[in-house]
Amino acid sequence: MSTLKQRSILLAALFTTAVVFGQGQGGEYVIQGIFSPTIADAQKKDLRPEPIDTILPDRPVSFDVLPVKANIDAKVDSLVAVKLDVKQSQQKLYKGYVKAGFGLYTTPLGELYYDQTRSRDNAWGLHVKHMSSAGGINDVGPSRYSFNNIDGYYNHYIRNHEIGGRLMYDRRRVSYYGYASTDSLEDVIANTADVPEDALKQFYNDIGFAARIRSLYKDSTLIAHDIGLEVHNYSSLSESSETNVRITADLSKAEEGDRYGLGILIDNNAYRGILSNGVFGEVRSTALGDQRINGTLIGLTPSITRHGDKYMVRVGAGIYIDAQGKTSFHFFPRAYASYSLFDDILVPYIGLEGERRRNSFRSLTRENPWLIGTPDLQNSSQLYDFYGGLRGSFSSRIGFDVRLSLSAIEDRPLFVSAPNAPFGDRFAAVYDRVGVFNMSGELSYRMDDALRIKGRIDVTNYTMDDELEAWNLPPYQLTLGATYSMQDKLIVTAEALFLGQRKAGYYTNPSDASSEIIIPPKTIDLDGFLDLHLGLEYRYTKRLSVFLDMSNLSASKYERWVRYPVQRGLLLGGATYSF
Repeated sequence: MSTLKQRSILLAALFTTAVVFGQGQGGEYVIQGIFSPTIADAQKKDLRPEPIDTILPDRPVSFDVLPVKANIDAKVDSLVAVKLDVKQSQQKLYKGYVKAGFGLYTTPLGELYYDQTRSRDNAWGLHVKHMSSAGGINDVGPSRYSFNNIDGYYNHYIRNHEIGGRLMYDRRRVSYYGYASTDSLEDVIANTADVPEDALKQFYNDIGFAARIRSLYKDSTLIAHDIGLEVHNYSSLSESSETNVRITADLSKAEEGDRYGLGILIDNNAYRGILSNGVFGEVRSTALGDQRINGTLIGLTPSITRHGDKYMVRVGAGIYIDAQGKTSFHFFPRAYASYSLFDDILVPYIGLEGERRRNSFRSLTRENPWLIGTPDLQNSSQLYDFYGGLRGSFSSRIGFDVRLSLSAIEDRPLFVSAPNAPFGDRFAAVYDRVGVFNMSGELSYRMDDALRIKGRIDVTNYTMDDELEAWNLPPYQLTLGATYSMQDKLIVTAEALFLGQRKAGYYTNPSDASSEIIIPPKTIDLDGFLDLHLGLEYRYTKRLSVFLDMSNLSASKYERWVRYPVQRGLLLGGATYSF
């Protein structure tokens, strides 16, 4: 037996003897001796964590398909016959288009278009037109006229820009036929030894070219730009000439929901006219020298535009420096705001505009070709044009726009007439401040591509500072146009223009016009007129068609300008062909 076991037995014996002995002493336990307890070794379990494999074995999955049969009753419906209209994704284009016709009063017409078809790299084209007439207006002087135009262009497309150029030539001929009678004119000319070259006619020649570079950025945060250059050399048979160089630039950039814009204008004009001692400076006898008017107009039009879900607001200004004659500075506030109601069914708007305008020899004679050879040139200022209106649509086919405006134009050109017998009446440009109050309404209707109708009415009141009347400006004007297409075979076009009674200024004595003493012209009432136009075109094939145009159907001999009536009913017919 081991020593440890012996010790355990001995201790147990001693403990038992002591207990017995103690109990014998009245319940007290007395243990005597040396007590040395010893704890035996314990058998402990090892509970340290052990990894357990969590990969589960694959269990086979099976799918059972239950056969189910659906019983559907057969039902037969009648089908409506339909027409399948197959169109090409891109219609065929023809490079050439020619139009030729002939009308009353020996009026030939010829027109040619020749263009490049679709191309991703470039585009070019040519347009040529001629129209002339022998006149044929009774009780006036010879009234021949002609218009000739040649226009060619080329555009090239690169990655983010479009670069283009254009050449232009325009030649117009008019006759000074504002006489009292043809017989008296022939008698005077027969007895006149030296008739000026431009006594009975006037030619206007316009030679020009233009260049343009325009950005095509898809990213609106980049600076979009459209820069153009246009040059015109304009001259007349009376030896007046003008060279105009116009540079424009439109810059814009979107930033944080706003669009910032800046317009730049540089317009230089050099005008030279021949002075004389005739009426209004017209060439009638001895030339007095040259009249030269040169000047540069510089303009800046900054703006900022904000678009919302239903509104649009634009605020800007027009800043101009005009160096023609005495240098002047001009500032015009500009603003516009609109708000959409009921998904653009009604859109009220309000705006304020102002600008400095160039009046050139070219612009004046385009408005009134029977001007004197050396008209006076002054630039105009639209001091303000405060307008407001309501536009919208009654339906998807009917749209409207009603508008009120109050404006004032400083140095607006007006035209007065004086007799220049025996060589026809001429008009001169006079300038005055004109206040304008205008009420206008416009209505349009469209039924698919078959019928389109559009009408507009303007009622205007004028106030003058110096002149007696707003010469030749109509107090009210009504225009109406309609186009009807019958299955794209017969095209009918109708237009109507009604101009109210106008006031014309007319000097009965040539010396009154050139007198140093201001003598007002005589006021003549020009009757209102209605000019009706009807055009018919029958398309025999997609390439060949015939047309018939009828102008001034009422055959009224009205005067747009005093002493210059129009032709009575012009009938013109011809054909067109694409190749």
